[in-house]
Amino acid sequence: MIITIGRECGCGADEIGKMLSEKYMLPCYSKSKLVEYAGERGLYDKFPYFFGEFPTEFLMSSIDESMMERVRNTPKETLGKLMEGQDCIIIGRTSNYVFRNREDSIRIFLCADIKYRIAQIAKKHDLSLRKAQKLVEETDERRRRYHQYYTGEEWGYAGNYDLCLDVSVLGIQSVLDVISAYINSREREKNRKEA
Repeated sequence: MIITIGRECGCGADEIGKMLSEKYMLPCYSKSKLVEYAGERGLYDKFPYFFGEFPTEFLMSSIDESMMERVRNTPKETLGKLMEGQDCIIIGRTSNYVFRNREDSIRIFLCADIKYRIAQIAKKHDLSLRKAQKLVEETDERRRRYHQYYTGEEWGYAGNYDLCLDVSVLGIQSVLDVISAYINSREREKNRKEA
């Protein structure tokens, strides 16, 4: 099983990923762990912009079709080589796109009310609400552009995920409960089909 977690800034994805990791005994790869792992495997230097969550800045309209095809293959090439079919949890890095055809993938997107997210980031980084708001807005925009650049898909669009959960409504524990219920339901359905 591979669990991918896309998220708006301030939704607690690292905490949720860690809790899922403990529950399902799966390694969890956040941005920093993916960068470290890619460095160990010799992939970071080949794709630094991909791992850094920054698309290469040049005009999309000037890229020919074959170049865009290579760009769109970057996530699959990097994460596919890096993970080599292992079971794990991956936060961000277009992982929902990369593993969309893997039968045992659980693709999650976390969202929340903007005021909730600003308050979470202000607390986490000891920032004023004004600075936290700027950080949240800039991070969300960067993630949106990054996702669009590498996948051609709309970041956060529900059709690209199995579950879209509002952390500000549910709270972290209920988000975990919903994800667990979904995993259990999929496992039951799989067992029913195999019987």
